[in-house]
Amino acid sequence: MSRFSHRIPLAALAFLLALCAAIGTAAVAQQAGGARSPREQLDAIRLDIGQIEAALQRETLDDARLAELRGRLDPLSERIAGIIQREQPRADEIRARLDRLGAPPDATKGQTESAEVTRDRAEQQRLWQDADETLRLSRALDLRIEQLREAVAERRRANFARAILAQGPSIASPLLWLDVTRALPGDFRALRVLFSQWGEVLADNLDWFEVVILVLLGVAALLGLPRIRSRLTRDLLTPAAAATSDIEPSRLARALFGLRRIVLAVLLPVVVLFLLQWLVVNFGLVPARLGRVVDAVTGGIAVTIAMTGLVHAVFAPAHPAWRLIAASDRMAHAFARLVLAAVALLSLGKVVEALQAAIVAALPGTIATKGVFALLVALLVARGLHRAFAVEPEPEEGVARAAPALTTARIAIWGVIVLVVGAVLLGYVALAAFLVDQLLWLTILALGSALALALIDEALGAGLSARGLLGRRVREATGFSARSLDQLGVLGAGIARLMLFVVLGMLALAPWGIDSSNLFGNLRAAFFGFQVGGVTISLATIAFALLLFIFGFAATRAIQNWLETRYLPHTGLDLGLRNSIKTVFGYLGTILTAMLALSHLGLSFEKLAIVAGALSVGIGFGLRSIVENFVSGLILLWERPIRVGDQIAVGEEQGVVKRINVRATEIETFDRASLIIPNSEFISGRVKNWMHADRTGRIVIPVSVEYNADPETVDALLKEAALAHREVFSEPAPFVLFKNLGESGLDFELYCYTDVESRARTRSELLFDILRRLKAAGIAIPYPTRRLEIANISEIDPRVLSAAIADESGPRRR
Repeated sequence: MSRFSHRIPLAALAFLLALCAAIGTAAVAQQAGGARSPREQLDAIRLDIGQIEAALQRETLDDARLAELRGRLDPLSERIAGIIQREQPRADEIRARLDRLGAPPDATKGQTESAEVTRDRAEQQRLWQDADETLRLSRALDLRIEQLREAVAERRRANFARAILAQGPSIASPLLWLDVTRALPGDFRALRVLFSQWGEVLADNLDWFEVVILVLLGVAALLGLPRIRSRLTRDLLTPAAAATSDIEPSRLARALFGLRRIVLAVLLPVVVLFLLQWLVVNFGLVPARLGRVVDAVTGGIAVTIAMTGLVHAVFAPAHPAWRLIAASDRMAHAFARLVLAAVALLSLGKVVEALQAAIVAALPGTIATKGVFALLVALLVARGLHRAFAVEPEPEEGVARAAPALTTARIAIWGVIVLVVGAVLLGYVALAAFLVDQLLWLTILALGSALALALIDEALGAGLSARGLLGRRVREATGFSARSLDQLGVLGAGIARLMLFVVLGMLALAPWGIDSSNLFGNLRAAFFGFQVGGVTISLATIAFALLLFIFGFAATRAIQNWLETRYLPHTGLDLGLRNSIKTVFGYLGTILTAMLALSHLGLSFEKLAIVAGALSVGIGFGLRSIVENFVSGLILLWERPIRVGDQIAVGEEQGVVKRINVRATEIETFDRASLIIPNSEFISGRVKNWMHADRTGRIVIPVSVEYNADPETVDALLKEAALAHREVFSEPAPFVLFKNLGESGLDFELYCYTDVESRARTRSELLFDILRRLKAAGIAIPYPTRRLEIANISEIDPRVLSAAIADESGPRRR
C-alpha cells in the first residue's frame, strides 16, 4: 500500500479529531464563560488588554505582529458588548424597582415604613450599585480597546510609510550593478543547492501512485481545460447572438454574459490549479523553503487567468455586441493583450522575488529585481496605452468611441507610470513596486465595479421598474403604481451603489496600511456602526430608519386616502372640515413617523429638544417666515376662517380656495389662474370670505326711469322680475328702495338674495329680464342731460362768439 493511501486517511482522521477537540474546547469554554460572573469576565478581559498594552510598549514590532495584536482586540470588544447588552436591561429593571419603592422615610418628620420594605430597598440598592459599576467598568474597558485600536493602526501606518519610503540605490547606479555582479555566483550556488534539495525530496517521497495521479491530472488539465473553456465560452452565446445579429443584446444580458464567463470559464481552471498545489504540498513534494515559491507560481497563474477572464467579460474583444464598456475593437484587443502581458510579467517578478527569498539572496540583487520588474511593467503599460489610444486618421462610421471613464483612467495611469519611473530612478524601489501592485489591484477593482454597476443598474434600476419583467410581477402582486415602482427601483439601485462604493473604497485603501488585515471588521463597522466624535454612525441603522420612515409615511398616506374617500364622506361634515381633518392627520402622522425614525437612530426626544433649541436661533433669523407660515396654516386648519371651496377676496384678487398647504394656500381665480398666498397673510391681513357664515349672497341692481313713470308700477315690476327668477331666494324676500330723485330720472335699487356661486349669472339674467319688462311696460330709461350756462354772454363780441361757435362745430385743423 502506498504512502498516499496511508497519509490521506491519517490526515483526515487527525483533522476530524482536531475539529472535535476544538468544538469541545469551545463549548467548555463557552459554558465556563457563561458560568463566570460579569466581574470575573471583565477581570480576564482587563488582563488581556494589559498584555496587549505591554506588547505595544516595545519599540520594534513588525506588521504581522501588529496585525495579530489587532485581531485579538475584536473578540474582547465583542465580549464587552455582550456584557453591556446583558447588564443594561438588568440595571434598568433594578432602577425601576427602586423608583417604585421610593425614597427612604424621613425620621425627623415622623415617617416610617415596614422592615421588609427597608430590606428590599437595601438589597435593590446593592444590586443597582453592582450593576452600575459593572456597566461603568465595561464602558471604560471598551474605551481602552478603542484607544488600543487607534494605537495599533498608527503603528502600522508608521511602519507602512517607513517601509514604502525607504530610499536605496538607484537601478541606474553602476555601483548597484557591480554589487549585483559580485553577488551572482553565490546566489546561483544557493539556487543549485535549493533545487538539489528539491530533487532529493522528490526522490524520497514520490512513489509511482503519486506520479500517475499528478501526471494524469496535469495532462487532463493541459489538454482538457482549453477545450472546456472554449466550449463554455461558446455555449455562453447562442449562435444567433454570437453572429452578426440585428438584435443588439441589452445591458443586463451583456452583464450576465460577463458574469457567467467569469464563473464558468475562470473558476474551473483556478480550482484545478489549486487542487494541483494542494496535492503537491500534501504529497510532501515541496520543501519548506520552496513553499513561498509554489504559492507565488500558483497565485500568479490564478491571477493571470482571473484577470484575463475579467477583461474579456468587460471588453469582450471577440464579441463587440456583448461589450460592456464603449470602446473600439482595436482598443478592446489592446487592453486584453496589455492586461495579460502586464499580469504575466508582474507574476514572474513575484516568483523571482520568492526564489530570492528562498535562497536568501543578497540585498543588491533583491533591489535590482524589484526595480527592473517595476520599470518593465511601467514601460509595458505605457506601450499598451499608446497602442490602445492611438489616434486614427479617419475614424470609421459607427465605430464606438472610448467611454469617458477610460479617458480619465488613462490620465491616472500615465501619472502612476511617471511616478514609478521616477521612484525607480531615484532609489525608491519599494515605492515603485508598491505602485505597480496597486495599479494591478485598482484595475481589478475598476473592472469588477464596471460589471457590478451594470448588474445593479439593470437588475434593480431597470429590472425593478414598471417596464421590467420583475417590476411587472411585483406590480401585479402588490398593486404599486408605475411611478412608485420606478421610484423604488431607483432608490434600491442607489442604496446598492452606495454599499458598493463603500466596499470598493475600503478595498482600495486596504493595501495602504489602513487596517488591511481587518478589512471585514471595517466593513462590518461601516454598515453596522462606527463612532465619530462620540456619535455612533451605522449605515444599516440609517437604512432601516429610512425604510421605517417610508413605511410610516406610506401608512399615513393610506389612512388619509381612506379618510377622504371612505369614512369622512359618510359623516355629513362639510368639505372644508373634512379637508382640515385629513391635512392635520397627515401632519401628525408625518411628525410621529419622523420622530420614530430619529429615535431608532438614537436621537431621543430629549436630544431632539436640544436640537430644536439650537435651531431656534436659526429659526429666529432665517426661518422665521417659514415657521410663521406653518403656524398660520395650522391656525387656518383649526379655526377655519377660510375653508376649501370658499370664495374669498384678498386685496384685488378673488377666487376659490383649492388647497391649504403647510406654507401657503392655493386659490384658483375666476380667470382660471392659480394664486399662491402665504398663510400668514390670511391671519394678519384682511380677507373677505363670501361663504364663511353661509352661502347667501346679496345682489344690488340700480335702475333709473323717467320722471313721468309711476313709482308704484316700477316697484312692482322689479319685485316681479326678482321673484320670477329661479335662483333668487323668496326668504329673505326681494325688496326695492326708492333711492333718489336724480338729475335725469327716478333712481331705484333692487335688493335680492341668491347663492354666492350664482351671483354673477343671476345678476346678468335679472338685468336682461328687467330691461325687457321696462320696455314692455313703456317705461323709458332716461339719458343723462346737462345744461350749460355762460355768464355775461351779452358782453362778448358777437363776431368772436360766432367765430368760436363756427370753429367748434367745423372740422379741426392742425
